[in-house]
Amino acid sequence: MQASTQGRAVLCMLKTDTHDHSVYRIRLEELRRLVETLGLEVVGEFVQTRRHPFARYHIGSGKVREIQRFVEGHGVDLAVFYNILRSSQKLNLIRDLGCDVVDRYEVTLEIFDRMASDNLSKLQIEAARLEKLTPYFKLEASIRYHNDRPFFLSMGEYAYHSQLRELTRRQARIREQMEALMKEKRQQIRKRRSLGFPTVCIAGFYNAGKTRLFNALTGDSKPVSPQPFTTLSSKYQRRYIDPETTLLFIDTIGFVLDIDPRLIGSFELNMEDIRSADIVLLLLEITDPPLNLRLKLLEGVRLLTEIGVPRDRIIIVLNKADLAPERAETVGADLGVDHLGLPWTVISAKERVNLDGLLHAVTERLKGLKAPQPPTAREEKIAAVGKG
Repeated sequence: MQASTQGRAVLCMLKTDTHDHSVYRIRLEELRRLVETLGLEVVGEFVQTRRHPFARYHIGSGKVREIQRFVEGHGVDLAVFYNILRSSQKLNLIRDLGCDVVDRYEVTLEIFDRMASDNLSKLQIEAARLEKLTPYFKLEASIRYHNDRPFFLSMGEYAYHSQLRELTRRQARIREQMEALMKEKRQQIRKRRSLGFPTVCIAGFYNAGKTRLFNALTGDSKPVSPQPFTTLSSKYQRRYIDPETTLLFIDTIGFVLDIDPRLIGSFELNMEDIRSADIVLLLLEITDPPLNLRLKLLEGVRLLTEIGVPRDRIIIVLNKADLAPERAETVGADLGVDHLGLPWTVISAKERVNLDGLLHAVTERLKGLKAPQPPTAREEKIAAVGKG
């Protein structure tokens, strides 16, 4: 995709929920923001509704012809699909549309690649890209060399197997380099944990203000940018609270709606930071429209629990109250946060509003986690059997 990040793009989506008349628009607008971050001009969008994808193109052949006419008439360089495409679908679409084709997984990877500043992040991104595209490269090569037979000066099976060997060697080299860097990083993580400070990880969606909150809480001055995914490698800083409490804050990678699990898994150390934290702050923008905000809230809680974060360690934090002060009092009821059974608070990291309240919520939650918990019904039953 790197060669196609200049020019004009068209957005495409297969909507499989026939009753969805609003949420798909949020997802499509999210994709538009990501594509525009790459410097592309979005000149059109196509949405098809069908319960199940088609095998050949993911969308129907009639919709492909419609997009192809638009591509030709508007000088489109890139078709971007919200849906994750199979290798055969990508290849078929490239051939029939006459332009490059990517899905949101590749778009996110490209942004990650542009924002990466350390070797480990770059290697993780390259590994994720190869995992996604290797089946496509194999399919493309097998078709390209299908009619050639191995002989002197031919480009048949020799070239095909040569490409496959190079891909395999490349993946092996990346894995070796990653393992060496990860070993070093894990030693650093263990060293920090050995200090005995409770850890508070700031997680959430990109552009929610995670790094700004990290700076406000720790007095640090990490760079803040409106660009998505500015933070790809975790940042650490201590904060003295009182004579009994010193916290270690962690600023980590941002989420995006419907992020592919393979992409999450690529940033293993970031996930380890989130998973092992004593408290995870799920940061959201109070300025988002209510439907967007609720969608991100539910998606964020789901992602954290899937990563392995216990619900009793999550605190929901609604940031940027300075931009929408009128919503601060009603946002909890509007979102139905209380029904999730999770503590929550409203702050402004930029104006440092209610940061003391946030720190109080964190320290109280830590005390609650340290306090002995009453035995569950199952534990009581096992104890009773033991006594009997």
